[in-house]
Amino acid sequence: MKQIIQSVLTVFIFSVLLSCSQEQKQSDLPIIKALEKIKPTPEQITFKNSLEIDNNGGHLQGIQYLRHNQNEYYVVSGSSSSYSYYSIVKKGDQNTVVSVNKLLDKPFKHAGGFQIQNNLMAIGIEDNEAKDKSKVYIFQIDDPENLPKEPLAIIERVGNPKRATAGSIGICVVDNTILVAVGDWDSEHLDFYTIDKEKPNKSTLKYSLDSKEVDKSEWIDENYLSYQNVNIVKGATGALYLVGMTSNLLRENVLDLFELKTKDFSSFELKKIYSRKFPSNDQTTFRWGSGVYLDQNGAVTIMACSENILDNSVIHIYQ
Repeated sequence: MKQIIQSVLTVFIFSVLLSCSQEQKQSDLPIIKALEKIKPTPEQITFKNSLEIDNNGGHLQGIQYLRHNQNEYYVVSGSSSSYSYYSIVKKGDQNTVVSVNKLLDKPFKHAGGFQIQNNLMAIGIEDNEAKDKSKVYIFQIDDPENLPKEPLAIIERVGNPKRATAGSIGICVVDNTILVAVGDWDSEHLDFYTIDKEKPNKSTLKYSLDSKEVDKSEWIDENYLSYQNVNIVKGATGALYLVGMTSNLLRENVLDLFELKTKDFSSFELKKIYSRKFPSNDQTTFRWGSGVYLDQNGAVTIMACSENILDNSVIHIYQ
């Protein structure tokens, strides 16, 4: 009996030590350290707008950051009752909207959460009424004040209601491959596409993840939320991570970090390794529009925007 008890205790202690070791290893990840450094109270940036924009029947959906020739810009995506669009805000002595850029007319009037990486902007545009079709436009933005007229690539999506939408988009460049993650309605499914940088006119659906079917046994918790924005970030060692952002039922802003593993893009695994909540406020929420930016030093910036672009609007920066 004594030997059995000792054996059980040995297994238990080993399991605890292994679990602690894994938790410690995860907490040592540079991206988690960078997220832990972010202050809960954001810096507020105000900007002005004098350009015509349709604020009826929609709201801002996502926000990203760009630098060009020492100038800084914020890009926001939006939906309306008549068309989808994205706008460029130039940062300066007076932060100003310098362009409102129509994407598509109704029924493709909903531009959702999006991402910019390596000057490539991937943005989903959906019919948010029928919910049975969408397009993902990929633009190469070399100069935010001289925007391309046509997308570099287009991903066409048609299918069952909600399943064929494209409400949140992540993009990452891995060697000569453009990896695009497309979240459908509330990001219940994630579809992974690849595009050859040298032949951008063709995209290939490589793998689909169903959040209800994913093995969550090694997750830090089993919560998978209705993410309105998903961004892919690449660590210093080349490891891939997926950032999901939304607001929960308590109106808290939530950022969840997932380890994203792939085998030559033929399959993908998702593992939740970190979660953090930020206090809500009346001016911005992660559900209206949010995004992340990872600089060359590994520092993470989180952004959130207001519901609409008005004469005077705000962006909240968490650093």
